[in-house]
Parts: sequence; C-alpha cells; structure tokens
Amino acid sequence: LSEDAIKHADVHMRIPMYGFTESFNISVSAALCMHHLSEKMRASEIDWKLSEEEELDVLVNWAKSVVKSHEQIENRLFGSIEEPFK
Repeated sequence: LSEDAIKHADVHMRIPMYGFTESFNISVSAALCMHHLSEKMRASEIDWKLSEEEELDVLVNWAKSVVKSHEQIENRLFGSIEEPFK
C-alpha cells in the first residue's frame, strides 16, 4: 500500500499467511476477514441476525437494483390495488 493509503486507513490488520503465499489480492483478503468475522459472530451470544422485515427490505432493495424497470412494475403493482391493470 502507498504511504497515503496507510495514513488514511481507519484500522491496520494483519492476515496470517502460510506456505508459499506472499500476498492475497483484495477480494481474497475481504473474504478471509468476512469468514473470520462471521465465525466469531455465530459463536457469540450477540443477536446479530436480521429480523424478517429487515431481510425483506434487503431483498426488495436488491431486486430494485437489478431490475431495470422496477419503477414501472411497482407503479403497476401498487396502482392495481386501487385500479385494475390497464
């Protein structure tokens, strides 16, 4: 990392590497950190899971981000409650 990146980092951490590995790319590093964090959370007493409503919100927001015409679909769906499809 550049000195500027290191200077602006919120946290510094080290990921242990074994064998012939000299470095991990960013996606592997992120995956290793997320795996470690999720294992610790599952083993803890912390109530970290989303509620059913929160899960639905995440799913709906994801669907809106991948469906190009989600506004038209929403308008047809929610408009149909008061008036039938045209």
